[in-house]
Amino acid sequence: MNREWLILCFLVIIVLLSGCGVLDISQGGNYTPEESDEALKFDYEITGRVLPGQVINMKVHLTNQVKDDVSDVKLRITDFYGLKLISQICASGKPLENPSQDDKSICGFVSDKCGCEFSSIPSFDDKEINLIFKVPTSDEIAKIGRELEPEFTITYDYHGETNYLIPIIKSDERSTTAKIEKTQTKGPIHVDIERGFTSSSDDWERNGSQFSIVMRVNDVLNSQSDVEIFRDNFTIVLNSYLGKSSEPGILCDFDPIRIDAQGNKYYKPYYNITLPMKTPIVCALEAYNEQAPWVYGTIKVNYYYTYKIVKTERIDVETVIA
Repeated sequence: MNREWLILCFLVIIVLLSGCGVLDISQGGNYTPEESDEALKFDYEITGRVLPGQVINMKVHLTNQVKDDVSDVKLRITDFYGLKLISQICASGKPLENPSQDDKSICGFVSDKCGCEFSSIPSFDDKEINLIFKVPTSDEIAKIGRELEPEFTITYDYHGETNYLIPIIKSDERSTTAKIEKTQTKGPIHVDIERGFTSSSDDWERNGSQFSIVMRVNDVLNSQSDVEIFRDNFTIVLNSYLGKSSEPGILCDFDPIRIDAQGNKYYKPYYNITLPMKTPIVCALEAYNEQAPWVYGTIKVNYYYTYKIVKTERIDVETVIA
């Protein structure tokens, strides 16, 4: 009887613990997946043994690791390295539409079925691509080696936002405890904003003061990437407490676009931005505030770009023992 009672209590505890877990999942809890600057993650797994002349299934996973969708995602097999693509399943995507099997820069040299595309991958979602390959024969491996290194190229469209907030005090104020604040969305491309020349040694500016800002655009995943951001896709917004310096002949790499009803001023750079960036974007600004003890002058940068990832993966072909 005691043994049965202990078993019953044990089962009740398990049910209660399981119920708590289910309740937490159904309510969503407070768990939020952690974002990564590697906005789109590539990984894969191979089912079965990799033997000469055998057919293998490679499951490729593309995982969105940011809070926004990534769009126009394309995965290409840009170097088959002796593997022969037999078929592919793009799941919710579709096969790439390639103009010609002879165009090696797009389709490699084996098949015109060389990748998949997705109109978008939602936040924290995962897309799977099944690639069926035939492994080179023993004779072919004798020439190229057992360490196969197929190459995959992934491109996608994404955007970022950077905010730089600097306190501006009235002319008759002595100081403020407010400090400069910076925010940056996750993703591979970041915009770093710093004050350049300024007469203030403090963490704020005063009404009427002149100061410069320096913008640098960086790829935080690959310092040598060749990303290009077109000037029409790079918008700089100054709120009503900031403007381009009115001093004649002052340097500024901004081109004005418009001013909205709230007094926000929209600009774009004079030129396209190419990474790695050789010359930063520089502009002399002027601060305005005679309304409150202090306000935030804000600089917001919104930018859109196409990002490319090249992945070379190693597949070891096993030795066949007779």
